Amino acid sequence: MKNFKKLMALVIAAVMVVASMNVTAFADDPAYDGEISVTGTVTGDTLNFYKVVEWVDNAEGNVKGWKATADYASVLTEDALKAILGITADGTQDLSTATNITPAIARQLAVIARGKDAIQSGTDTTLDTTADGKGPGIYMVLINPADPDTIYNPVFVSSDYSTGAGKEGTIAVSATYEDATVKKSTTTLEKTAMTSEDAWDALEDGKAQWKTTAIGDTVTFTVVTTLPGYGDTYTNPHFAVKDKLTDLTLVANSVEVTAPAAAVGQYTVEEGTDNYTLTFKPEYLKTNKTPTQVTITYKAIVATDAPLHVNTEKNEVSTEFSHTPTSEDDYSFKKDTTQHYTFTIDANTLGGDSHQSGKRTSELIKIGQNPDGTPITEIRTSSEIMDRVYNTSPLAGAKFKLYTDADCTKEYIPKTKTGAPGTALTIESQADGRITGIVGLDAGTYYLQESEAPAGYVKDSNKVKIEITATTAPASVTEYTTDGVTWKTQAEYDALDASAKAAYKSYTYQTDVLQSYTVKVNDTNTNTYTFTNKGNDAEIVWTQENKPGVENPFNFVNTKGVELPSTGGMGTTLFYAIGAILVLGAGILLVSKRRMSAN
Repeated sequence: MKNFKKLMALVIAAVMVVASMNVTAFADDPAYDGEISVTGTVTGDTLNFYKVVEWVDNAEGNVKGWKATADYASVLTEDALKAILGITADGTQDLSTATNITPAIARQLAVIARGKDAIQSGTDTTLDTTADGKGPGIYMVLINPADPDTIYNPVFVSSDYSTGAGKEGTIAVSATYEDATVKKSTTTLEKTAMTSEDAWDALEDGKAQWKTTAIGDTVTFTVVTTLPGYGDTYTNPHFAVKDKLTDLTLVANSVEVTAPAAAVGQYTVEEGTDNYTLTFKPEYLKTNKTPTQVTITYKAIVATDAPLHVNTEKNEVSTEFSHTPTSEDDYSFKKDTTQHYTFTIDANTLGGDSHQSGKRTSELIKIGQNPDGTPITEIRTSSEIMDRVYNTSPLAGAKFKLYTDADCTKEYIPKTKTGAPGTALTIESQADGRITGIVGLDAGTYYLQESEAPAGYVKDSNKVKIEITATTAPASVTEYTTDGVTWKTQAEYDALDASAKAAYKSYTYQTDVLQSYTVKVNDTNTNTYTFTNKGNDAEIVWTQENKPGVENPFNFVNTKGVELPSTGGMGTTLFYAIGAILVLGAGILLVSKRRMSAN
């Protein structure tokens, strides 16, 4: 074979979505060593090698000895291959005229590869082209990422053909036989939340988020995500953001999207009462060649029914996106969650696991007593929460008002589940003395004062200070999904059989969950409730380590009034009768004297 002039070799660079055109690179000193490799991947990535161009020497239809393999000849036609290799009209090679494998060609090759077996598949980033069935040529590498946040684009690496030991016998298809830099995008997803209330917790990164709230509060959520650079290498790229609210109501028409000018009008938004879906059009994604940030804001109202001592409102956002050009309907998923809490005093249900469900809390008990301080009725009561027994004399019918200031001049006005102002609370003690009905509170400080005593009792004028404090902690959560909408916790996934597990994909994210909360009455701890992380939920448990605590540290006391007797003895009746007789007698005497004087 006639030796060719030593060539500067053409680098067929990784076809990347992040560039509108691949960049051609040249090597001054090409050498064939039979091995090609890909760099830029991470541990766990799967690399699939497909041979698209092969050496055929002087076979019919070749281009300087190179020809498209049978599976890809419909795309890499002779004219296309001549352009890629820089073959001029007279049959010589001029590298300055060589073109790249365009994204459009890369996409078509990737689509064909979808139904073909790879020459090599696995985590090995190198390929020995001297092995049987391989040989010199151009290889397309499709990478399945181990990281669900990563998007890889088709990569092309080449191995030249040498007619002898000397470089003068090298016939170049390209010179990327030793190194090809992988081009990729990384998606992101982050959600934050704010209220108009002054109940923000400062985070280390300087942001502010709310973690506790009250029923009816309006919350502004912000979701920031990154669209991958797909470009024309993807046949039908897909990217959607799905948000699901629990015990929160989406404010109608509040979803706003901030994106580059090119994306305006290139997406659809579907709103429900407790959800929305933002979907970008494939036509736009195919023109998006660089990672692009998109910001979504919307408002939601806390609409919990507050049946428990602590209630969790969740906001779960996820992205659903194409991650390989050859898998049009095989999506990756990404998720983030915010969780927020409202609190109830003397709840009828503590909540939590099977050991705690249905138990009641008793921070405040109204009791009645005789003037001498002895209980009117003594009832021996066992705590439902703590392992202890206490005595009480429950009193029903005492009415209270809740205030937000120490002077008890500003009544607490709860909001409705629609966010509209409600009416001031009038709270009445129950037959067991418990003061219920203070539901859906934000963490903070409140004051309770009796407004009306039961008939026959003296009103207690004391002001009782109530403080609710909450502590949150970061948690790493792994969940599993098949569709990006319904997610299973680790325990739920573990319970599946092996065949069912195969359909699920996992995703791990960070979120904050409630770690503990404490209710204080007049600066005295009643109970501190702690939580354990259960997936993206927090499960309430009672911790014995908090002993000695008291479940009922402050008894609202009403003393039975001192009434004047009206039955059962003479009492004051005799005095009233005698007084009336004396007054009547004095009147008769006065009238008689006047008549006598007149006569």
